[in-house]
Amino acid sequence: MPLELRDRTAVITGVLAVEDVEPLAAWLRAAARPRVNLRDCTHLHTGALQALLVFRPVVTGKPLDPFLAVHVMPLLGTGQSGKKSKREAHR
Repeated sequence: MPLELRDRTAVITGVLAVEDVEPLAAWLRAAARPRVNLRDCTHLHTGALQALLVFRPVVTGKPLDPFLAVHVMPLLGTGQSGKKSKREAHR
């Protein structure tokens, strides 16, 4: 299962497809201070990316997938350590 929803952390592994977007968005909406672990994620449906951009959870576990690490993580406002960049922190 590519989406495991826990109390405060969502763990995404492998390919997160369109059918996983609504459960992820609903969980992000309801969770207090949500965290999302992307370490083993290899593909995010664009709807899931949009949900992450809207709800801005804390992202843990830098993706091992090179495309996600280089191109998606900066969009989520995190550097390589998973922390917000100084530029993002001042917005």
